[in-house]
Amino acid sequence: MRNITIAFLIICVSPVLFTTNTFAQGCCTAGANTFGGLERGISKKGNLQIGTSFLHTTLNSTFNGREEISDPLNRTSSVSSFNLELEYGISEKVSVLISSTYVIKNRETTVRSNLDNSKEVISFDGKGIGDVIILGKYEIITPSILSPLGLTLGGGVKLPVGSYTQAVDDTRLAIDLQPGTGSTDVLLWGNFYKGFQPIGLAFFISTLYRYAGSNLDGYRFGDEFIFSLGSEYYFTDYLTFSLSARGRFADEDYWGGRFLPSTGGTYYDLLPALIYSEGSYNLKVFYQTPIYRHVQGIQLTSSSIIGVELLFNFNLNKE
Repeated sequence: MRNITIAFLIICVSPVLFTTNTFAQGCCTAGANTFGGLERGISKKGNLQIGTSFLHTTLNSTFNGREEISDPLNRTSSVSSFNLELEYGISEKVSVLISSTYVIKNRETTVRSNLDNSKEVISFDGKGIGDVIILGKYEIITPSILSPLGLTLGGGVKLPVGSYTQAVDDTRLAIDLQPGTGSTDVLLWGNFYKGFQPIGLAFFISTLYRYAGSNLDGYRFGDEFIFSLGSEYYFTDYLTFSLSARGRFADEDYWGGRFLPSTGGTYYDLLPALIYSEGSYNLKVFYQTPIYRHVQGIQLTSSSIIGVELLFNFNLNKE
């Protein structure tokens, strides 16, 4: 098994997409976002959590290995995603999360005319419903007032609901512009939480490992491992500040009997967030900025992500 799998096992025990061209473009985690229910513990028995969020990703930073360079193809890109998730607690220690998304992807390339040396911007767009995540969670250690320590593990699948064959003028869009991946992936997930209530501080670790399948074209995205390590400080009962570091480790994509160049790499980001809580809802505003890139070949990577998430909690117990 690859090094990514080893890294996932170590962390659990101790508590995106690319083109097929020479120059690849990383858009985001293949078919899913890494926020929301993938970074929380379980929903308690009889509780229904409904979350909606909007994320806008700007991609205008190009790297060759660890060095930031001018993009050889003069590319810029953006991804906007509207996410909806439902999580229901079916027992005291088990809940099920379903997450779906609608994505709008854009890439622009500036080309120069050979006739008059003028510049022209060519734009490519893809949009639609993305793939769906279904994840089951099991709470191994339940946090309490006397022992604010929690550990939850889970697993699930990413289902190929989104299209990966969209075309413009009878020409199929590149795979990184498609709303879906066309593959069924296996997911392994973990969440660790430790609170220090007297000082209003908490620490958490969330992990996600995705074992990718192949689509009908024989294209297989690289496996990836994502983790978040962060802390939360509670200013008041209503206002919380969160700061986390997020890492993503992606293997190379595989197609046509070979691993593809300019795919895969290591990505680290910093994510500050402000959370407002009142009654049955939470409002989270966050910003994600890169702190380290080490990619295979030449890749266009994310330069910033801004987002807002609204989470509602409904107690459906009839007691």
